[in-house]
Amino acid sequence: MCWGLNLASWAGVGVLAMTLTGCQTPLGEDDGAEQLRAAIDAAIARQAAAPIPGGSVLELRTVARAPSTILAALENRIPELDALGPQGVNGGIGLELGADISGGSDPEVQLSLQSAIAASVKNNLSVQGARIEQAVAETDVVRAEAAFDAVLMASTGYQSNDIPPPPINIPGGFNNAFTQENNQTTLSTGIQKRLISGGSVSAAVNMDYTQQATSSIYDPANYWTNSVNFNLEQPLLRGFGSDVNEAQIRLARNRDRAGVVNLRKTLLDIVEQTEIQYWTVLAARQQVVAAAWLLQVGSDVRDVLQKRLNFDATVADYALAVAIVEQRKSNLIRAWLRSRDESDRLKLLMNDPGASVGSDALLVPIDHLVQEAIRYNLRQAVVTAVEQNPSIAIALLRIDDAAIEMVVANNGRLPALGLQTGVTLTGQDTAGSAQGSFSGGFTDIADASFVSWLAQLAFSQPIGNRAAEAEYRRARLTRSAAVIGYQSAIENAVFEVKSSLRGVTTSYELIEQTRASRLAAAESLRALRVLEETLAALTPEFLQTKFQAQDRLASAYLAEVDSMVNYNTAMARLYNAMGTGLTMNRIDLQVVEITP
Repeated sequence: MCWGLNLASWAGVGVLAMTLTGCQTPLGEDDGAEQLRAAIDAAIARQAAAPIPGGSVLELRTVARAPSTILAALENRIPELDALGPQGVNGGIGLELGADISGGSDPEVQLSLQSAIAASVKNNLSVQGARIEQAVAETDVVRAEAAFDAVLMASTGYQSNDIPPPPINIPGGFNNAFTQENNQTTLSTGIQKRLISGGSVSAAVNMDYTQQATSSIYDPANYWTNSVNFNLEQPLLRGFGSDVNEAQIRLARNRDRAGVVNLRKTLLDIVEQTEIQYWTVLAARQQVVAAAWLLQVGSDVRDVLQKRLNFDATVADYALAVAIVEQRKSNLIRAWLRSRDESDRLKLLMNDPGASVGSDALLVPIDHLVQEAIRYNLRQAVVTAVEQNPSIAIALLRIDDAAIEMVVANNGRLPALGLQTGVTLTGQDTAGSAQGSFSGGFTDIADASFVSWLAQLAFSQPIGNRAAEAEYRRARLTRSAAVIGYQSAIENAVFEVKSSLRGVTTSYELIEQTRASRLAAAESLRALRVLEETLAALTPEFLQTKFQAQDRLASAYLAEVDSMVNYNTAMARLYNAMGTGLTMNRIDLQVVEITP
């Protein structure tokens, strides 16, 4: 937006008209904008993230997994095998986690994923800090724009003068008749405004009342001297143009935009962290379930051996069983500890007053792990990341900041050439009364009886101009660094998308594979139980095999849980890398602008 300034005569007396347009820097040169756009386009094209042409068919792929021959072979016994190992449903309400540090009872809080995310978005301290930083950036915009607000000025004062007369010898003793003794009362008011062209315009009214002392030979009158002043100061080279003088406003607006983007990035990160931690709590509770199951089945074997010590079991066999059971007790205690810690980490992210970190409440996830296949297109995912990833948006804002600073630095290379113009209308009372006439001075101003004009140019330029040239070179290098940062942001976003998408496809394939592994381990344990019923004696080898089969089944169970957890967390990371995590969780970010 360009501003115009017009100064006209007051009351039809004098005329001073000047129009200033400050939308371009004079004597400007190519700032490399075309090269900048080419570099940005190349950075996108290099990652195969160019916009998809209209009307083109977007092929979607579905995450897939190879059919398992193990599942097909064990299909008829799957319900029986599922019942052999740890039971996932036991990780819900009422799971035993041992005594806490407070020694009291631990209330359990059932928690859905959406409730956890909603609490984190609302209460997380990092999000609250990002909101405050964004609000601070908004106030910076208002402050930068306020530099062009009109300023009202006013002053008043009183001065008493008693100056000795000049050394003049006048016969008759009249030397002291010329003593300069008077009192002056002043009042001034006006308005000044800075222009986006770089100059400033002001208008002021001054009123002076002078009271003169009576001398021995004459009686001077008191009088008013009034004046109206119009002034304009304008740089013509260095400091000229809206692109230079509005630079701080544009930078402040970019900081405001960056504040919104940072808030969005913080929200995306918190949503991702909350979802990952939610599933981590679920996995930790399943570790407790697996450890408790191992302890139970190990204790059963130990108790059988204890009863058969005098029949066909040796002391060594019994001691081995006892050692394994005690080790499993230790593992269960460790699982209790991890489950409580992971619950507290989730409470730390949520920062919910109803379940604070200091409370004894245990968070119990009630949502089921998602196992449905998703459809994807790598190119579209990369394009979405380029459009919505906050890191790329921040990198673009840094390029814009560097370009603004380069324009200012380029203008700073010009010589300083300033124009100053002004007109003053002066009036004095003519009533001739002893006290003077206040309105008399304004009569002269209205008639333009006394008009003073001012017009001058001032020029300066450092010899060699090394500081300005160095600043301009620095600004160009800074912009080049910002472009490199943008390219790096795109590459990192593409890497995050590919890595997360690869995690999604791999984890989905592992769900089927780990399930087959768990069923195979359960089949091995089932076969051992059948064999145990037909054996006449329990050999050390058989006992070791049975304990190992139990361990394999528990490990396979946890591996299956981990594959499902990894599938869900990989999707959370993918949505964060693409910048769509808020949309996927139906979170609408609204920024309320501050009204100045």
